[in-house]
Amino acid sequence: MFNNRTFFLVFILVSNFTFSQISSVVSFSHESGFYNEPFYLKLNVEKGELFYFDENNIDKDRKSFPDSLLVDKTSTISLLVSHADSVRKLGSFSYFIGFNTSFKVVSISINNDFLFDKYKGIYVKGPRAYFDTVSNHYRNVNWERKWERENFVEIFNEKGERIVSQNSGIKIFGGMTKYYPEKSLRLIARNKYGTSRFDANLFNQGKKKYKQFILRHSGNDYRKLRFKDAFSTSLAAESGLDIQSSSPSHLFVNSEYWGIYNIREKINEYYIDNNYNCGTEGIDILQGLKTVDEGTSDDYNKLLKFVQNNNLEINFNYIEVQKMIDTRNFINFWIHQIFYANHDVRGNIRFWKSDSLDGKFRWIIYDTDLGCGPGRVNADLLKDFTNERMTDWYNPRWATFLLRNLLKNEEFTKDFIHQSSFILSSTLSSEHTLERINEFKNLYDDEMKIHFKKRRKFQNYQGNYKKWIKSIKDIQNFFEERDEFSLLHLERKFNLNKPYYLDLKIENPNYGKVNLNNNELKSDSFFGSFYSEFELPISIEADIGYSYVGYMGKTITARSGDTLNLSIRFIENKLSETDVIINEINYVDDCFEIYNREDKDLDLSGWVILDKNKNKYKVNSLLLKKGSFSVFHYSDIINKIDSVEYHKIGFRLSSSNESITLYDNKNQLVDRVSYKLEETKSAYSRSIPFEEFDGTKLEWRNIEQSTIGFHNYSYTNVLEGIKIRELKARKSRRIVISSLGGSILIPLFFFLIRRRRKKKSTSKS
Repeated sequence: MFNNRTFFLVFILVSNFTFSQISSVVSFSHESGFYNEPFYLKLNVEKGELFYFDENNIDKDRKSFPDSLLVDKTSTISLLVSHADSVRKLGSFSYFIGFNTSFKVVSISINNDFLFDKYKGIYVKGPRAYFDTVSNHYRNVNWERKWERENFVEIFNEKGERIVSQNSGIKIFGGMTKYYPEKSLRLIARNKYGTSRFDANLFNQGKKKYKQFILRHSGNDYRKLRFKDAFSTSLAAESGLDIQSSSPSHLFVNSEYWGIYNIREKINEYYIDNNYNCGTEGIDILQGLKTVDEGTSDDYNKLLKFVQNNNLEINFNYIEVQKMIDTRNFINFWIHQIFYANHDVRGNIRFWKSDSLDGKFRWIIYDTDLGCGPGRVNADLLKDFTNERMTDWYNPRWATFLLRNLLKNEEFTKDFIHQSSFILSSTLSSEHTLERINEFKNLYDDEMKIHFKKRRKFQNYQGNYKKWIKSIKDIQNFFEERDEFSLLHLERKFNLNKPYYLDLKIENPNYGKVNLNNNELKSDSFFGSFYSEFELPISIEADIGYSYVGYMGKTITARSGDTLNLSIRFIENKLSETDVIINEINYVDDCFEIYNREDKDLDLSGWVILDKNKNKYKVNSLLLKKGSFSVFHYSDIINKIDSVEYHKIGFRLSSSNESITLYDNKNQLVDRVSYKLEETKSAYSRSIPFEEFDGTKLEWRNIEQSTIGFHNYSYTNVLEGIKIRELKARKSRRIVISSLGGSILIPLFFFLIRRRRKKKSTSKS
């Protein structure tokens, strides 16, 4: 991933570490990361003596750091500085030689005894373990204890950049999979280790703060695909269900390669906050029957009691349940679990609610490793999970209680059938799922070759590349036919006729939304199976500035076996004839103004303003007088102008790249201004409020001083110029008139004088 580099210094300031109040600085010739060739590592410490060790254990094999250290194989080096009878661990630094990957890499440095010592190792049976012939596994084992051990963890992203480097706690993670020779791990950030969060972009979704994360070996799938749950849950996410985000990685422990593990989110209150931005207070998280992971089971018990004591065939009671459950989420959860033929769902039901949101319970798709088995492609779990009695170990009555009772309600049943039809025709269709399997296969293929070639740990349990390819074919075989069997099971359960087929085409889909049964279509075409027993809801919403032609109904119906061809076309509306303009945008103070150029007052009620992110503000009431301004602002404006109307909006404005669009109440475009600026000044302003004025053509300018609520300076400067010219013209006219008057009056004066003299002369004669 990285080429060998020329020698350079990387300075690391070791915080919270002082010798006589002076921080210690260590210089590195090579930063942690990936190198194609061996190199000599040189380190220098400003004060004290530098030691290194191979494990995160300062008492084992501690060595004084030499002048230079040959790094000719993948190695993790832990460091400490000793000075004035004090020692300080500096952390661990991993160097990967000739290890090329497109995955993340996790490197753990830990006291080896914390893993494998008989008495304190979390990875071994321990001295008091015994084999229980009833449960057929060991009891009283170390890995079942809630032991947490300190370690140092580094995570490198796909570009080889180190995004995590800190001390943390580590535990064994999982249920029955903890009894496998290879185990999943849980990493925990705590203040006692140095920091209370992992602050990193773990899942390529942007930088977030995580309290914990999982290094999962894929559970029951660990010797097969190594990604089944990551794949299955990614499909569920397309239907809006909560899942644990996943990012594949290679794991090294004390420089030893352990194989491919999936970095996964840990289900806890921090997970809910990260995904819903609702805080960590007032959250209930439960699993299984009603085991409490966070909060209490009080509200869930109230829900169960209400359902048990009230007939859900009555819509009033169903509406009450909808106040406690997100029923669409609940339906989607069971559709996916049934489709996956996941008979292990009962022990992996996870659900939650937050008082900071709407207080409704929602379900999380979790641990689907036992689903999608090659021999279960025709398994009718819809029948099993809706049976009034327990038919097998996987459908105890408590696990199916809510589903069975909700299906007594006609509205819920109709939604369940519509959703099953939609999802089986889209995200769970054989066409889509096989395409997604190929994505995962291509993503993992080369990396699994590394996994099988380089791994020595768990050698007897790792499988091989040939078996991995077979596992790919097995899951492909499952998804090739599962959607058809699922539709047959749906028809049999609800006594449905054969479906009709909907072939829907959308022209210009970027200009609006089409929803089937409140599911937004993500492409320009849809082909699916639905049932004539129920009208299918459809809603079509054009974006601001657009409308649509084609199918205009609110529901869709067709006869069993028919193919219904529908088309929808989004078109741009004509331009508004109203002469109102956006005149200035103050991107520093998050406000902008519009100006009425009409020769009359205008009612702007119902007008809409959009920014580039489609944040919308709708004007409730505004009478904009002719030749007047109205200002729209996010922040409070202290100095307001009496003659200007002010309206508070709910979005900020970008100082670099923005677009503001104004639409009238007929959804017609009035004005649009876009800009992309390299320098932040104050505002983006029109030179004049006309296309051309006094010989000056309109242009937009990035200006130093805002004139929000007033005419822009460039315009007033033109007006001032006009005024000065007019004054000069008036003065010139006065001079001309004065000169002209003088040229006429003076000769006339002399003429009159001469005439008078002539008269006098004549009278004397």
